[in-house]
Amino acid sequence: GLSPVAYPLGAIFARASLRDQERDNNALLANQLEQAVLQVSGSDNENAAEQAQTLLAYAQKLRAQPTVGRLSVNIISPADSAPVYSQNGDTLFVPKRPSHVSILGAVNKSTSASYAPGKSLDAYLRSAGGVSRVADLKRSYLLLPNGENTPLTRQMPIPPGSAIVIVPKTDKLSIIGITDLVSRVLGNIATSVLAINNVR
Repeated sequence: GLSPVAYPLGAIFARASLRDQERDNNALLANQLEQAVLQVSGSDNENAAEQAQTLLAYAQKLRAQPTVGRLSVNIISPADSAPVYSQNGDTLFVPKRPSHVSILGAVNKSTSASYAPGKSLDAYLRSAGGVSRVADLKRSYLLLPNGENTPLTRQMPIPPGSAIVIVPKTDKLSIIGITDLVSRVLGNIATSVLAINNVR
């Protein structure tokens, strides 16, 4: 059973085969992002150069990011209709309740800020030095400790162990479908950061 200090919302179920798949997927996404950005780096948009530099940095970070192989599970009320069967090498880590919230993406400095009940989104963003000029708050989202995500709003509660993901604007870069690609790249980075931070 769970101890009194367990934080089941942040449980990390990891599988070796998923870790290898995640590594391959990260490399593929990084390649796609680099190729897409380079194709449109000559755009006449005034922010194109800054956007391209930001997105190439995400690709580099994705390549260097440790993989976790995480499978999103709910250990409090598992769905009987979709059971998760264990495999050799699986691990389940249930952390203590964390005391931080991660902020990453189009912010001036990615960071982990101290959690406080009722702390606002704006307060967390200030901890990261505020959003950058290319931030797109309308498409940003909150990655919950269990690996699920939800659209970001200023009124939503932010639980400890979450990751606030600020997606950058792509403007003219979006003509080749880079918007969805960037979201997936940031999602992979955020999932790894969230899991690694919860294990610490």
